[in-house]
Amino acid sequence: MFGRHQLVNPKRIAIISAAALTFTAILYGGSEVNADGIKHLDQIRVALVINAAKYKKIEPLVSLSSPGGFDIGVRSSANTEAKPWASISDTTIRMSLDQYSMMMLETSDFAVAKSLNTKLAAMAEESFMLSRTMLGKMVYQVYYGNLPTKAEAESAAAQALKDPTVAALTKSVAPMLSGPLHWSAGTYASEAAAQQQITVYTGAGVQADLVLEADGAGKVGYGVWVGSEATDTNLESVKQAALKAAPNIPLQAANTKSAYLIRRSDVTSSSSPSVAVAHYVTAVGEQKTVIHPKKQGIAVKERMDRKFRGDMEISTYHDRLAVVNEVPMEQYLYGVVGAELNSQWPAEALKAQAVAARTYAIYQGNKYEIAQVTDTTLDQAYYGLDKEFTAGNQAVDATKDEVISNKRGLISPVFASNAGGITADSTEAWGNSVDYLRSVASPDEGAEQGKAIWYQIQLTDGRIGFVHSMYVKDSGQKDKSGKAIFEATESDINVRVAPYVDNVANPSIAKLAAKEKVVILGQERESNAYSWIRGPYTLSEIKSKLEAAKITINGELTSLEVSKRGPSGRAIELKANGVVVKVDNPDAIRGVLGGLPSTLFEIEGAGSYTGTSTSVSSIASIAILSGSGMVSSSSSSDSVYVLSGKQTQPTAVKKTELMTLSSTGLSKPVLTGTVSSSIPSKGATALQGNQIFFRGKGFGHGVGMSQWGAKGFAEKGYDYKKILQTYFTGVNITKE
Repeated sequence: MFGRHQLVNPKRIAIISAAALTFTAILYGGSEVNADGIKHLDQIRVALVINAAKYKKIEPLVSLSSPGGFDIGVRSSANTEAKPWASISDTTIRMSLDQYSMMMLETSDFAVAKSLNTKLAAMAEESFMLSRTMLGKMVYQVYYGNLPTKAEAESAAAQALKDPTVAALTKSVAPMLSGPLHWSAGTYASEAAAQQQITVYTGAGVQADLVLEADGAGKVGYGVWVGSEATDTNLESVKQAALKAAPNIPLQAANTKSAYLIRRSDVTSSSSPSVAVAHYVTAVGEQKTVIHPKKQGIAVKERMDRKFRGDMEISTYHDRLAVVNEVPMEQYLYGVVGAELNSQWPAEALKAQAVAARTYAIYQGNKYEIAQVTDTTLDQAYYGLDKEFTAGNQAVDATKDEVISNKRGLISPVFASNAGGITADSTEAWGNSVDYLRSVASPDEGAEQGKAIWYQIQLTDGRIGFVHSMYVKDSGQKDKSGKAIFEATESDINVRVAPYVDNVANPSIAKLAAKEKVVILGQERESNAYSWIRGPYTLSEIKSKLEAAKITINGELTSLEVSKRGPSGRAIELKANGVVVKVDNPDAIRGVLGGLPSTLFEIEGAGSYTGTSTSVSSIASIAILSGSGMVSSSSSSDSVYVLSGKQTQPTAVKKTELMTLSSTGLSKPVLTGTVSSSIPSKGATALQGNQIFFRGKGFGHGVGMSQWGAKGFAEKGYDYKKILQTYFTGVNITKE
């Protein structure tokens, strides 16, 4: 049997004239410069899938959905306007490039094909399933990878075949390489005529597909292409089989340099073999295919099924599929404000965000070569129609064309979620000084209002954790040291290492049974964008985080300290074992420590002391002292001296009231034998045998506008211009 592709139960494609279709998409966005030299963008290009130097989001195929179907247009790189090609009623389509894939299996058993596809889908490359009629029966073909070269496709398949399940499911047939080499069997006056010729080929076991292609004059017609091969040898074999099936139909090498769309039948996501979606394969190279929704909004499955306004441009960039959302600037901003802020926030805060977002987008230029921005927080969050809200859209409309500039032109108005009460100077984040990005006070505390209280508890096995106050109540009992004993109000109450819910970063370490009793060591407000706690972490965990960030630690980790701080108090230098931790810029410190919310933090001992006078979670640094400054085997005193929190003088505490937390997390009495711990230097935390918390404020790099602070200022009566001029020094709000 030759070949592998045939359309099954195709839906009708209407080829349309230029007069019947108007595309809003303009290549790279329409722009002009005003009298002040500031660029105005009517359109913006947002990279959803791209292989660019500054951002990579690789997807071999994408699925697009819109309730009214689509109009399809094609343009070359030299054209700014898409020429209309087709109007289709399909509400979901898939798009990919005409590249190399490995067909792992062809079978008439849908369940077997589905099983293999499910297994492959969990591996490194994309898998997909096509259905077609061959030799008069329905077959299902499972493909793995959609890659730029034969070698990459073969390598991916070889790796997949190492899996025993994949090997077992494909043992009946050797995988076959598929590629972008085709024969053309000519163009036809109608889709029906083309389909009739396809049936001739597939009835003889030869693969054939319906193709939309333009002739030399640019007129679009229905073509029939035979074969989808990776080598000239295989292509020649297909030609001989096709000529045998239809000797009167001459074959020519398909012109893959011109624009085309191959339509196939995709059952990748189908639960039934009779339900397929159209899968359009586009030319690699200059072709840019523009997908326009007949009704507003295109949902992109590979971007969390978010629905976007505007059009989608499908193209090849750096040998990979690129998907760019082309959308009017103001409509793009609807999606940004909706994603970044809350519908209940004051109008002036929303306006400030709209102006900052507009300025930021224009300032980027073609940052990603074929797009100005991405839809991620690498730039600014853009989640499309699903996150839009009326007040946000009104804020965009009310500030139409307004941007932030200074005497040199547009600024880059960076912003972050919460500055923790004071914004960062630009030097504290990226090391360079920017005159309009200075540290200023910011009313950010609104982020913690209404947050729940969590209790720090000691479990019966000695471990320390946090539990939400909603799920425990005072039993009326106290332990020997006077600490309150609470009991769980219901069963299966999660105990977490820090006071916030995140099942990945902060999973449950234990579950309380109904009425189980625990000792209350202290309490904390639930971590939020303004104030937060992370940890506790053992020494080995901290070392692992540093080494994961390619920071070498020689020997065991024994000390960790913030050795330098910037104007706002943010950490700008970190030392481990007394050696400076080298990072590309100060803001990277939070990354090497496992992704802290901000660099405005303190390092605190966790569980080094659980006495009656000081909460574990309030300890900033600890030293256990005798009168001479040390505890040794000769010490016979019943008390030791504890330096905790912000104390400058140690406090005497009975040894029986002290507990330590080892790296295993178990609490046990302080030993008075071989302990020898000197007082840590200012800013340092002694780590011998202990765990640490990071206690901080703010969320994000902290530079520029604080979104929570903008809310706070708006509630104080500031208008959006005053908010922006507070956060960005020496700027004006002007029209583009």
